[in-house]
Parts: sequence; C-alpha cells; structure tokens
Amino acid sequence: MADQEMEALWQTLKDVGEVVGQCQARNRMSSYILMEIVRDLARTQQSPRKYLADMFERISARADQGEIEKEAHPVNAEFRAAVSQFFATAGKGFDR
Repeated sequence: MADQEMEALWQTLKDVGEVVGQCQARNRMSSYILMEIVRDLARTQQSPRKYLADMFERISARADQGEIEKEAHPVNAEFRAAVSQFFATAGKGFDR
C-alpha cells in the first residue's frame, strides 16, 4: 500500500473513532435523561415496580413486531439485553 493510501486509511479510522465517541456520548446522555423521566413517572404511580414491569412488557411486545425480531439476529439479542438492563436499573430503589 502506498504512503498516501495508508495516510488516508489512518485518517478515516481516526474520523470513525471520533464519530463513534460522539455517538456514545449522545447515547449516554439520552439514556440518563430517559432513566430520570421513567423513574419520575414510576414514582407517581401507586405501584412503581408494577408500572415499570408493565412498561417493560409493552416495549418488549413492540420489539416483537418487526421483521428482524422474528430471527435470531444479534441486533435483536442486544436490544433485548439493553431493555432488560435499563428496566432492572430503573427499578432499583423501589420497594417490592
């Protein structure tokens, strides 16, 4: 590979790394905001844990409606793990 090609490849990799970092930062920010909103909503309910469990079920059911969800696809598995983790974290601190 020529020096110019290597330099272009290296620059592309650096640019991709920066974009991934920006996406991760925005994702983290959105997750924190969403967690606060969900927990605030749950606190207004008579049974916060039931509210969170019901919301988890609704979101999981919605996820089952897409074409990709009918397959054993890595994106589907990652989505389900993320949803489970989100609601497990959201439920911490609420009495059973």
